[in-house]
Amino acid sequence: MKHILSVIIFILTSQISFGQSATIKDPDGWTNVREKPNSNSRIIHKVFEGEFFFWSSPEIDDNNNSEWVEVYIPVNKYSLEDNNISSPTIKGYIHRSRIYPIEDIPIYKGADFYFEYIMQEFDTVGKVIQYLYGEVNSINGRQIYGNDLSTPGKQVKEIIVRIQNEIIPIHKVFYEDIFECDNEFEIHKIGNLYIINQWNSDGAGAYEIVWVLDKNGVKQRLVGSII
Repeated sequence: MKHILSVIIFILTSQISFGQSATIKDPDGWTNVREKPNSNSRIIHKVFEGEFFFWSSPEIDDNNNSEWVEVYIPVNKYSLEDNNISSPTIKGYIHRSRIYPIEDIPIYKGADFYFEYIMQEFDTVGKVIQYLYGEVNSINGRQIYGNDLSTPGKQVKEIIVRIQNEIIPIHKVFYEDIFECDNEFEIHKIGNLYIINQWNSDGAGAYEIVWVLDKNGVKQRLVGSII
């Protein structure tokens, strides 16, 4: 079951062009996700400002309505696996005018936010590594990001976050499945939300991660890998 779920996640995320992430910008503070790319289609979900998802920018042609973009809304806002669901994302459509790509969100240059990964060499102590056909399939029962079916090289020891000089604890459940991280990232801000965006990889297992944090901790963790 774990392998099947990993394959589903891989297929879904690999369909997303360059792992584009975005939130929405709407006067109402939220927008509808439609089943099909038109305003008469059934509403299947709502997305609020500050909630991030992956989206695919369609090619403009005679058979495609360029006013709508395909989106992949995470079922679990922390991108944590759940064997009880058939798909980790809700696939639907949002009108292009409501899409707010993360690269368009202003870069935060203030001094009241600090984020840092503390890295160390991968340690097998206390870890259950499951293999499939000789390749790493999961570690401690979880899909891993940053390695292309091989044993990781670097793991996150801890994440240090400070907001206005207050330490914000980050539980290990949020970083024990991400590997090969570095401290090269962009920081954005929307209202009281601080957003970290970066790509990590061992050279092959590339993935994008978006952290959304405020003074109460992690509001969302969006993770997706591509081919």
